[in-house]
Amino acid sequence: MAMTQETLATALERANTRMDTLADVLNAADAKLGDGDTGTMLARLIATFAAVDVRATPDLGTAFMALAKAGAASTGSSLGTLVITAMMTAGKASASQSALGWDRLGPLLAAIRDAAMARGKAELGAKTIVDGLDALAKSLAGEEDPATIAQIADRTMRAVLEDFRPRPCTMGRARMFADTSRGLDDPGMLALAELVWAVIGHEDARHAGTAFA
Repeated sequence: MAMTQETLATALERANTRMDTLADVLNAADAKLGDGDTGTMLARLIATFAAVDVRATPDLGTAFMALAKAGAASTGSSLGTLVITAMMTAGKASASQSALGWDRLGPLLAAIRDAAMARGKAELGAKTIVDGLDALAKSLAGEEDPATIAQIADRTMRAVLEDFRPRPCTMGRARMFADTSRGLDDPGMLALAELVWAVIGHEDARHAGTAFA
């Protein structure tokens, strides 16, 4: 079993379906610390991704690059830019390959984390999406069974949200609401967690996981 264009297409379809209800959840979270449009932006971006026929691309790298190109035309937000950066990073890592072993997911997430930090000038510990990416990358390093990966990803995202919830946001727009942000989830980190849960097949983000398609 490996990550393929079929796997990617299924993940995008699940994420897009989840955005029907998740957009309002993320908007509400963002409204407490920002402009209140994170969910709307992300829903538009993921709908754009889902409209790309990644199954028809010649290889996995081309599929990710096609998503990056399509997404770049649909978003100008900081979070959206990081998502596009993630797609480009994944595209470079999987160039000319039709499949990636699941054992490469952890290192791929680490590369995406590093690219996001460089692009957004983010630092670990500031309570942003990169802290979620960091936790995922570290927890999935060396894992190669998709069912186990799903279970670890579920636990990791719940744990990182719980860990960072009492802390203040110290980067991005939310840093202006540092005191208020204590006890709240960072919208970007929450978005990552919810999308992870959607991709691994959770309708209820707080329940134990299943596996990738």
